[in-house]
Amino acid sequence: MLDIRTAVPVSALRPYVKCFGQHAADINAARLEIPLPPRTEQFLMFFFHDRYEVGRPGCYEAVQRSVIVGPQTRQSDLRIAGRIDAFAIHFQPTGFHHLFRVRMTKFADQSLDVRAVLNASCSDIEEQLAIARSFEDRIRIAERFLLRRIPHYPGPDPVAVAVQQISASKGAVRIDDLVATSGWTVRHFERRFLEQIGVAPKLYARIVRFNQALGIKLASPKTTWTQIAHDLCYYDQMHMIHEFQQLAGDSPAVFVARVKSQPAATTTLS
Repeated sequence: MLDIRTAVPVSALRPYVKCFGQHAADINAARLEIPLPPRTEQFLMFFFHDRYEVGRPGCYEAVQRSVIVGPQTRQSDLRIAGRIDAFAIHFQPTGFHHLFRVRMTKFADQSLDVRAVLNASCSDIEEQLAIARSFEDRIRIAERFLLRRIPHYPGPDPVAVAVQQISASKGAVRIDDLVATSGWTVRHFERRFLEQIGVAPKLYARIVRFNQALGIKLASPKTTWTQIAHDLCYYDQMHMIHEFQQLAGDSPAVFVARVKSQPAATTTLS
């Protein structure tokens, strides 16, 4: 069983960091194989013993010791085995871009070595996290590292506002409305969104709505797919099925069955 602890950061970091996480497991028998849906999340993860493998049947690859994972627009599988001791920093949608001032377009559907992206700036934190004795110590190390990177510019971020609107609407939002709220032209809005998020706004909204549908069905199995399609403002059930096939490679029922067949992680909140 994979044990996951999570904790929120200090208030100054919350516009940029969603939470910290620590993953622990000792799996000596069969590997855990977990289907991963497309997702908008961006995170940085440090592995101190065995590493996760990501891919598809017949083609798995171990992630780097320290890895930056961008938004994923297609389904993949996660394999977990051995001794897992890992620490993760989960970012707000625009958080990584603002803290590290990098263009997020190169992170879409990628898991990249931290050193290749941030050069030597992460060497010290990797060593400190590795020798830290507790989750709380690792959080303090990460917070010190990130607090030095908070940008010094005022005012709301139109891309962050757009992401909030997408989240509030559960992905059922008109891009024209997001553009109007931003005060930018369509071209400038899409360019800035790609730069900060890594994927286009329409695709981002599709992935958000897909995960909403998946989450509803997993939480409430008796809710029909017809009702879910209606509640999330798909044109009809066939439209939702087509979205699942495009994003996850399976029909809603098949993909949910795959997810439910796997052992759940144990999550504790610090």
